[in-house]
Amino acid sequence: MHTPINPLDLFLHDAARRFGPLDVAHWVLSGERLTYDELARQVRACATGLARLGVGTGTHVAVMLPSCPAGTITWFALARLGAVLTPLNPAYVSSELAYALDDADAEVLIIDTSLAHHLQSDDVRALNLPLVITHGAQTPSCINWQDLLQHGEGAAPQPMQDSGLFSIQYTSGTTGRPKGCMLTQAYWDHFREGARAEFGAHEIRSILIWAPFFYMDAQWQLLLSMHAGATAHIVEKMSLSNLPAWLDKFQVNYFSFPEPFIQSLSEAEAYGWPLKFVNTFAWRPHNIEKLRRLFGPIGRDAFGMTEVGGVTASPTDLDISRHPGSCGAPLEGCRIKIVDGDGNEMPAGQSGELLVITPKMLLGYYNNPAVTAESYVGSWFRTGDLASIDEDGFLYITGRLKEMIKRSGENIAAREVEAAILQHPAVQEAAVVGVPDPLRKEEVKAFIILNEGSIGNEDLAMSIAAHCGDHLAAYKRPRYIEFTADFPRTASRKVAKHKLAELPAVHGAKAWDQHVWSQK
Repeated sequence: MHTPINPLDLFLHDAARRFGPLDVAHWVLSGERLTYDELARQVRACATGLARLGVGTGTHVAVMLPSCPAGTITWFALARLGAVLTPLNPAYVSSELAYALDDADAEVLIIDTSLAHHLQSDDVRALNLPLVITHGAQTPSCINWQDLLQHGEGAAPQPMQDSGLFSIQYTSGTTGRPKGCMLTQAYWDHFREGARAEFGAHEIRSILIWAPFFYMDAQWQLLLSMHAGATAHIVEKMSLSNLPAWLDKFQVNYFSFPEPFIQSLSEAEAYGWPLKFVNTFAWRPHNIEKLRRLFGPIGRDAFGMTEVGGVTASPTDLDISRHPGSCGAPLEGCRIKIVDGDGNEMPAGQSGELLVITPKMLLGYYNNPAVTAESYVGSWFRTGDLASIDEDGFLYITGRLKEMIKRSGENIAAREVEAAILQHPAVQEAAVVGVPDPLRKEEVKAFIILNEGSIGNEDLAMSIAAHCGDHLAAYKRPRYIEFTADFPRTASRKVAKHKLAELPAVHGAKAWDQHVWSQK
């Protein structure tokens, strides 16, 4: 019987054959490097070591590691084995980690020793995970990742079997708890095909990756880098103040340009950078213009989602002045359309909900058939975004149907934050919205109605903030807290969140900013 070859394993070893002695990745802060050859060899060793522990086709493995060589090696090793990977955010608190492990049916956990305190929490211990592997210092009663790799060196390669499902990628949903997107290896392999559309004829030799590897951005950027035979300089912890030095030192050709960085960048600082292509996701027009003045027309927007992968792109040979504000045209094999509330397709230039079809979309949400069914109209995936398409087929995002907050690239479900706040004994009702922020695009603000007898003062605001700290990852916690007697409401008594979002971040006598903790 023919054993299908895993697309990611085939891609890795083809890249090693073509670019073997070149550096595939360099971790900027630690100074660690791997060549294409070394990565392929260590992936084989890791796969062999994992297989000896019983990890194989269809085994569910959760990985909670910072951006480090072990994370990349493990990612490809699990693909080689046909296992099912669940990457987890190192910022999770123990209850969030336990939820993801349970929801994803994790059988194995690979975790950094800096995060091993989670293993002692009641929530995680109650799961009785069959196998825990720690990366870093030796941990009692746990298998060490470094030993696993060492013992696999020189062994015969493991057979490659594609189990269909490769990764369960968690994404914040509008109904509270994160949902696990079921993605295939073909889904990830499709990203590198976008390199041809985005890079065009440009020779890309140096890429800077600053996004964390538990989300999709860093993973697809690494695949693009490997497709081009480039070196990915991976920043373990992003720093805008250090970014100019990194871009200059590594002579970066491509990276995803954070919008706040352009605001303070001077022509003198940018002189000599060989940037050929940068992503400018949802930038404001005046910053796009400044980028053009400094570097020429190298900024390109695009649209994609965890669920459907890359959907649109703006090739480097495109005259973007003809389509200002656009996030590009559909990639090969992708289809887009705009519909009104009744599902009727809208004509060019009119706004409605964006529906998409891509060649390698998610298989569905793991263990969540009801939400999966709600997310489709026939074969079309409902993005929840408001958008329009011009007469040339270029896409423009105009808003969001979903109650989603996007803070520094992190998707935050308003309802998940509200659910945590409502567990505080002083809270009767909560409404969470995103408010504009010049550095992070959006910040999280909580409007709170208190129970009778509770006094809305700074001490209570701090108490609620501390409560959120115990139940939510740091990036989800509200920066602004405002007490109110009631919310603006619709005729059906639903909270009119759009009106709350229009208010200043801090206003009135009952609002606090956690960054300063001074009453306004």
